[in-house]
Amino acid sequence: MSTLEALQAVGARTVAAPAWSQRAADAVTGWLSRRTSRRGFLQKSAVVGSALAVDTLGFALKPQSAYASVCGPGSTCSSGWTVFCATINKGANSCPPGSIAAGWWKADGASLCGGKARYIIDCNATCSRCSTAGRAGICARSCWSCGCTCGPAGQCDNRRVCCNGFRYGQCNQQVRQVGGVVCRVVSCIPPWKFEKCSTASATDNATRDHSSPALPAAWSTLTARYWQLGGAGSVLGPTVYGEVAVPGGRAQRTIEGRMSWSAKTGARYTAGPAARRYHVLGNEAGVLGFPLGDPVASPGGKGRRQHFQHGALVYHPSLGAFEVLGAVAARYRAAGMEAGVLGYPVASPVAGPDGEGRASAFQRGRISWHPALGAARLIGGTIAARYVQLGAEAGKLGYPVADEVVVGSAKAVSFQHGRIVASSATGVFVLYGGLATAYVRSGAESGPLGLPTAEEQAVTGGLVQTTQHGRLSHPDGAGAFFCRGPIAARYVELEAEQGRLGWPTTDEYRPADGVRRNDFQLGWISYDEATGAVTVG
Repeated sequence: MSTLEALQAVGARTVAAPAWSQRAADAVTGWLSRRTSRRGFLQKSAVVGSALAVDTLGFALKPQSAYASVCGPGSTCSSGWTVFCATINKGANSCPPGSIAAGWWKADGASLCGGKARYIIDCNATCSRCSTAGRAGICARSCWSCGCTCGPAGQCDNRRVCCNGFRYGQCNQQVRQVGGVVCRVVSCIPPWKFEKCSTASATDNATRDHSSPALPAAWSTLTARYWQLGGAGSVLGPTVYGEVAVPGGRAQRTIEGRMSWSAKTGARYTAGPAARRYHVLGNEAGVLGFPLGDPVASPGGKGRRQHFQHGALVYHPSLGAFEVLGAVAARYRAAGMEAGVLGYPVASPVAGPDGEGRASAFQRGRISWHPALGAARLIGGTIAARYVQLGAEAGKLGYPVADEVVVGSAKAVSFQHGRIVASSATGVFVLYGGLATAYVRSGAESGPLGLPTAEEQAVTGGLVQTTQHGRLSHPDGAGAFFCRGPIAARYVELEAEQGRLGWPTTDEYRPADGVRRNDFQLGWISYDEATGAVTVG
């Protein structure tokens, strides 16, 4: 009987015991580690050398085409070693479907783990092709979920796939029967920290330098941070292929996210839906640039946010992950981000009609920005909803030129070509062009006219708009003016713009102390504050 067969027999007899327990598994592992090394039952092979190269365009384009790496001793199929999972599992350093972590050993002083122990986990096949009820051990080969073959030709990790019928047995002991070893996973932290594994240890330093072109090729700042975060047991999950160069730095993809490094920002990670959105946006080379910090929980714990060189990503489980960029992001931060008046973003930014501006929509409002107008401006929910109905930045109002203001019970926003005023007492109304200019000139919401009470109306010769305490009139081809109180009431009695006085030609003014007056095309109206007399001339 060969050494390999003898060890397989020992393993089979051990796992076949009716009462599979932690003590039994640890005892077998200890026996193996004292009497042989894993290298001992596998055939020796020469070191396979090849040049180490990195695909500077990144794995997103051609994830493996430009890779070559030193795979270490015994890299051929005939050597007897098992292939790395990353080699056959699309770069993922994890057990592929149809296999489970079944045992592990370690190699001390591994440069690929910063000089510390490197852990290698066997992913054994399941016995899915047969009924295994009541049985334990290594099932018959005909039951294995895979067939014996070799790793991909044309690269150095050509080791065996699903050939070696062996189990150390420290992991997933509740699964009493498994098939052969499909592939191997590597880790720089103990496997019991992220898998159902015991701490019983076996050591084989001959495997210290085994590697694959699909695995991280060196101990780097990114690698160290990844394992510090918890490696495969962290929010990032297992690595996918190796670290690559990106414009301005380096990156490492994982199943659940990505790690990014630049000299200015350090090593940071993105994970989950935010990482998927980051990828859509071009990762480090995209509109956000490199992350400035790791993700942090939003106030209240429902979402997460992360700051980048050129903006932020904000995620809520019921809304999704969306970016805010540049000046809009700066205004959003000033407003308290998702904990502030606006809440979470609900859509990606949209470009303005000329391609120069940008706007983002939020749960309770909107931020709009145009480079020609300076700072980004905040619009609250009620006014933002009306603004969007009117076409937002592409509509007749154009971009906001100031933040929303609150005056008593009213809120208002000034735009390039008008103003929106909202109040629970009167409603939401829009003033355009000259009417808005005259309203602001009167003192707007805090002035004597009060709040608008209707939208503008077209009459013969121009436009008019009513307010709580007065009237705005805008004749065609001329400026707009306002009148108020008793003068406005008398003007309406005289049929206003369509009456004998015609259109106003001035705002209200004071020709003398205690007297107010408006001039019109064909006359005037005055009001004596002391006597209450209204005179038409």
